[in-house]
Amino acid sequence: MGGASAGGAPGLRGRLALARSLWRDFTGESAYERYVERHRIDHDGHEPMGEKEFWEQRRREAETGVQARCC
Repeated sequence: MGGASAGGAPGLRGRLALARSLWRDFTGESAYERYVERHRIDHDGHEPMGEKEFWEQRRREAETGVQARCC
């Protein structure tokens, strides 16, 4: 019953999973998972940064990557 309805629309469970995924993307929570996925494609055989190191680097980039201009 929790699957798609007769019209093909996702059921409540599917809609909640989609909402959760969108929320994680919006808040940046899924950034490390996306980084690891992309790293494995681009750098096969080379281990990606650990999660703690990834978030530290991201924080440093956010602090030093501030633009003084509007565009």
